[in-house]
Amino acid sequence: MKRPLTLVAAVLLCTPAIFTQDATQKPAAKASGGGAAEIEKADKDRSQAIVKGDADGMDKATGDGYWFTDANGRVSTKKELLDDMKAGKLKIESQDISDVRVHRYGNTAVETGKLVSKGTRDGKDTSGTFRFTRVWVNHNGTWQTVAFQETKVP
Repeated sequence: MKRPLTLVAAVLLCTPAIFTQDATQKPAAKASGGGAAEIEKADKDRSQAIVKGDADGMDKATGDGYWFTDANGRVSTKKELLDDMKAGKLKIESQDISDVRVHRYGNTAVETGKLVSKGTRDGKDTSGTFRFTRVWVNHNGTWQTVAFQETKVP
């Protein structure tokens, strides 16, 4: 009888801690201030860098462990992305990001939104409208993306 009672007591003691943690991590809405503006600016700067073909700007905005999964399931690392930019294999003419939502969790943020992009990779058209999820980490005061996944909107 002692063992089930101990288990129940442990669950009851831990439950408030779990709910308290979740309650303090309120996601930032688009216009709420809570750091969402920093992420939106970092994303805008990164988008401008890719359109300009600015590999240095992309390098600064992208974490070393970056992982990109495109709409076809192709996975690319930071090195592959930068190498493709430098070699002219990746050309983005325009990117329009909208419907952005940012959820901050300390030095990590998850951004979701809509992306309309026009470009090519390896000579193939990659243009389209996508829903995306991007993960950001604040590394030494600079927001860097570490993961990006896009799904094509039909």
